[in-house]
Amino acid sequence: MEDTSALRKLLDRDEFKFSENLDRKTEGLVFDKRTIDAIFQVFKEFSIRSLDFPISSGKEALVFKVIGNKGPLVMKIFKMSTLKFSNIQKYIDGDPRFKNYRKTRGNIVYLWTRKEFSNLSLCEDNGIRTPRPYGFKENILLMSYVGTKVSPAPKLKDVTELKREKYLTDAMLQYRSMVEKAHIVHADFSEYNILCHMGRSYVIDLGQAVSNEHPMAAEFLKRDIDNMRNYCERNRIEFREDWVPELRRNDEDE
Repeated sequence: MEDTSALRKLLDRDEFKFSENLDRKTEGLVFDKRTIDAIFQVFKEFSIRSLDFPISSGKEALVFKVIGNKGPLVMKIFKMSTLKFSNIQKYIDGDPRFKNYRKTRGNIVYLWTRKEFSNLSLCEDNGIRTPRPYGFKENILLMSYVGTKVSPAPKLKDVTELKREKYLTDAMLQYRSMVEKAHIVHADFSEYNILCHMGRSYVIDLGQAVSNEHPMAAEFLKRDIDNMRNYCERNRIEFREDWVPELRRNDEDE
């Protein structure tokens, strides 16, 4: 399989480096051999033909548009060396869905990937607009692509002033359904984690989302709502109280 676009750029930037010991100080390390192996396993298992273009390159993950046999998808690759154990442990500990999983520095990134896939699946099952999850392998997550042929959908923070209130309203309805129907709290909800495409809002980056039964769920919910209140204030949009969801446990009656 030959690729001369995004994958070539990664190789040229030395993003793919080999290390068998992730417990050592690995400043600058992005991907180890296991990640490279997982990438090619994902390509094979899901019939990915090529990488199209990078969507985002952050401290914790790289996101690419990839081309499969049935069209474009998104491949999110969590970085083994920069996704900090201490930063994400609080979103996993206390979530009853993952209480039986072994949590170590060696497997925490794999568990984080599984967690985002699980959260996306819950949203899909409950009719909440997020990228559709297709599968995961090690620290790689595959999901549907939201955007045009030439560029991904913009985030709420980047849409024009005339469209902000419409997309915000739709995003808050998705968020309320996420809490009340899927029984998860996003825990990092802001204008940075909302995609706006063809009049519809899509909630993204659900790795940290926790079950309503998590001991910090109420605190995370308040933080999410405060983020959106502040966004409204900065953009002179009225925040509607009916956007605020009711935090219910999974076993409570709807």
